[in-house]
Amino acid sequence: MLSQLMRKYFGADLSTRSGRAIVEEHYWSLRRQTPIVYLLALVNLSTMEIAAGGTLSAGLNVPSFIAACGLVRMWHWYGNGRAGVPSHELMLRRLRQTIWFAAAVCIAACGRCLYLLSAGDAASHMAVMLFGGLTAIGVAYGLTALPAAGWIPLLLIIGPISLEALLSNDRRFTGAAFGLVVVAGLTMRLLGAHGRHFTTVIRSRAASFRERELVENARQEALVAATTDFLTGLPNRRAFVAALEDATSGPTTAYALAILDLDRFKAVNDTFGHAVGDHLLKEVAARLFEAVGNRGVVARLGGDEFGVLLADVGKAKEAQAIGARILHKVNGPAFIHEREFAIAASCGMGLPRNDEDPSPSRLMADADLALYEAKENPGGGVAVFELRMEAPRRRRAQIERALHLPGTQDHMRVVFQPIFDLKSGRIVANEALARWSDPELGAVSPAEFVPIAEQLGLIDEINRHLMRLAFEAARSWPAEIKLSFNLSAVQLCTSGSARTVLGALKRAGLDARRLQAEVTETALLADFERARTNLSDLKKAGATIVLDDFGAGFASIGYLRQLSFDQIKLDGGLVTAAQHSADGKRLLRAVVGLCEILGVSTVAEHVESKELLGLVMELGCTAGQGFWLERPLAAHDVLHLFGEKVIALPARSRRRAA
Repeated sequence: MLSQLMRKYFGADLSTRSGRAIVEEHYWSLRRQTPIVYLLALVNLSTMEIAAGGTLSAGLNVPSFIAACGLVRMWHWYGNGRAGVPSHELMLRRLRQTIWFAAAVCIAACGRCLYLLSAGDAASHMAVMLFGGLTAIGVAYGLTALPAAGWIPLLLIIGPISLEALLSNDRRFTGAAFGLVVVAGLTMRLLGAHGRHFTTVIRSRAASFRERELVENARQEALVAATTDFLTGLPNRRAFVAALEDATSGPTTAYALAILDLDRFKAVNDTFGHAVGDHLLKEVAARLFEAVGNRGVVARLGGDEFGVLLADVGKAKEAQAIGARILHKVNGPAFIHEREFAIAASCGMGLPRNDEDPSPSRLMADADLALYEAKENPGGGVAVFELRMEAPRRRRAQIERALHLPGTQDHMRVVFQPIFDLKSGRIVANEALARWSDPELGAVSPAEFVPIAEQLGLIDEINRHLMRLAFEAARSWPAEIKLSFNLSAVQLCTSGSARTVLGALKRAGLDARRLQAEVTETALLADFERARTNLSDLKKAGATIVLDDFGAGFASIGYLRQLSFDQIKLDGGLVTAAQHSADGKRLLRAVVGLCEILGVSTVAEHVESKELLGLVMELGCTAGQGFWLERPLAAHDVLHLFGEKVIALPARSRRRAA
């Protein structure tokens, strides 16, 4: 019924925001105007009584009735209002009550006006017309917030008294009545226009509010999307860094940062697919959230890396204990698609330093170094940053600065380690190895500076320098001695790098058939298709293609099927393991057998003893390289070995080779 009333009088519905807004505006406007309306009616009708009857007592009943109605309405509007903001349904009931009270008051006023018009002289009749009309028009304007109620005094007061005046024979009353009717008609028109304009403004205001609300909601949703990891529902790196900035800029230093990384997660992703990997990440996120609770902020930083910002942690021992408890909750079996997976994580922790202002980047770098320490020590699980861990970071920064200095390449050279044929004992190739002796850093191994140079985009220039040195040195060797040169991932996976290598060979006057291009599984992983194209171009030119460190990764057999290698270099760890265990020996024998089936010769690396030499020869390796056979030599020293250096092969191995 209330909804019907709403639609009837306001053209709206409580089920809509604009409808509710219209009800609210009508209610609060009418609530403010009601006391004025009753006061206006009481004053006008009391004055009419005095002017028409000469005394107030003669008409005391009507003003008293109006005063009583006013008191009841004041109690409705203000007495109950102390309980709080009324509901929209209660607002509608009070608006409906206004219509009934307006009708009752106007009927009483009309009756009194008609009574006074039926008696008295012409002067009293004009007073009734004047004050009755003023009462009707004043009350109508006082009820503009409710147009349906505003029409009531115009119809129930001006209508009857104007009709009574028109029926009289007095032209003055007839003219006054005509004027009142015209004014009432215009007032009704103005009330209708005001009501429509009132409703339009409220609807426009509600629509504007709704638009602002939608914009705010969209902004909030965008903020949530920008700071939430879509997979786990945890805060992402951006939100975590913001929380860390708040912590580091605060007055307290009693907090700790933990970074967790899952062990062997890539192998799970590659073997079982990303769907299983995603399930594992969500499981880890849930366990982390449960383990930390309300003591800190948990976030997914990316991939299989999670961050935890812990409050009220002041000492390294406390951080170590908390990290161990977190790992205890996180680690353990997880069942996904009816398959059991063992979740194992490592944790690095950093705390603010006392000797300098904390910063988010420094704290995260400290936790990263601690995480690296934890992963380097299997079984440790948790490591808290110590100053000694900063040495690798400082060393890296020094290497980066040195690589950018002009003239750095002048301190880089190549040495050559011979590769021996295990049938004849003679040198068949020399592998070029980079060496860098910096005036300040001292000796810097390729394992240190090559990855850094790749990341800095400086490896191409370094490679060209080392190739030039190696190719020029190899030009003076006997024609049957080959040069083995390692191609970096950047070289191998850069379009046109094969043409660059062949061009360098041509400038050095070296036949491409004397080049052995060594590549690793890691380099192939960067861009397999482009690597295959470059290797194919080198092979067409006559170069030998060698797969280095075979057995160190997970996908080597797949590469053997897809790429036609001429030679396989067995990983040093695989060779060393064969000397210390029966399983290692069987594994090496199987790998060598696989290469024999494929028709590919094998080179055993890390031959560091006479016993190991005998073992690899016994297992069928065709070539060997290692410190026991010969150490890396400078270019001028390796020249003395040609035609002279022959390794002494074990007698048993000689018989097998024969």
